[in-house]
Amino acid sequence: MADETTTTESTTTETTATETKGADTTASETKGTEATTETKAAETTETKSGEETKGTETKAETPADYSKLTLPEGYKADDPVFGEAVKLFGTEKIAPEVAQKLIDFTVERDKQIAKAVNDSAAANWAKQTTEWKENAAKEFSAEALGDAKTALAQVFDKETVTYLESMGFTNHPGLIRGMVKVSKAIKDDSWVTGNAGAGGARDARSQFPNSNMNP
Repeated sequence: MADETTTTESTTTETTATETKGADTTASETKGTEATTETKAAETTETKSGEETKGTETKAETPADYSKLTLPEGYKADDPVFGEAVKLFGTEKIAPEVAQKLIDFTVERDKQIAKAVNDSAAANWAKQTTEWKENAAKEFSAEALGDAKTALAQVFDKETVTYLESMGFTNHPGLIRGMVKVSKAIKDDSWVTGNAGAGGARDARSQFPNSNMNP
């Protein structure tokens, strides 16, 4: 009986060991299957990702259409600067709607800069002509200023005088000085269109006989 019991226990032990090995083998196979499945899933994901990337690259390589970009009044599409801008948009792959915003911003900025420059120039010119006027008031008497104004009307036509006044040049001491001399010459009867007394009338033709402006 003892031998039979020992034999039975031995058989039972071997059976248990065999089952354990089988279980280990099954677990190992399961792990292998899971690993294979994960690998395939990763490969599938990479493939899809690669395909999506290729699709994106294909779309990016399609040239953008900038033909519908609009320019403000006064600007022309054949302007070299605009042409260079379009090239830059294409090189940097800038979307047309973004390019339009950049154009609008740049044009508006340029207008603001131009306005600032013009306003500054106008302010400086106004300051300059005011200084001329103040200096002329100190240098010349009221009579001299009146004589200069009269002489100015005799030397220049009305349109020119109006222009000089609008620009502030009639306040320039140098111009006033010259007109005072002209006024004095007229008063002294030494102006080319003045009277020559007993010697008879003189005009520009007698002063400049070789001029091609003589009739």
